[in-house]
Amino acid sequence: MAFTPIQKTMARVLKRFNIRDLESLKIFAAWERIAGEKLAAHCQPVRIARGVLYVEVDDPIWLAQLKYMKVDIQNKITETLQKETVKDIRFFLKS
Repeated sequence: MAFTPIQKTMARVLKRFNIRDLESLKIFAAWERIAGEKLAAHCQPVRIARGVLYVEVDDPIWLAQLKYMKVDIQNKITETLQKETVKDIRFFLKS
């Protein structure tokens, strides 16, 4: 069995999720810290495309609440990554 270099594997993963900025990947790893434990239990980031973070939400009530918290979450992302990588956040109901 031949080994695949990590660079090739990472390139495929990044291409699959349409991630051009490696810094943006930190959002997925730090989501519970960014959103908080209670909020993270009801929503998860699923992809980043062209500076837009897409977050899947498990309940319509949380979806409505998150729309009000959007700016706060965006600021927390900027604070966590120490740079502005997310231009917008779009929340959608898990199907």
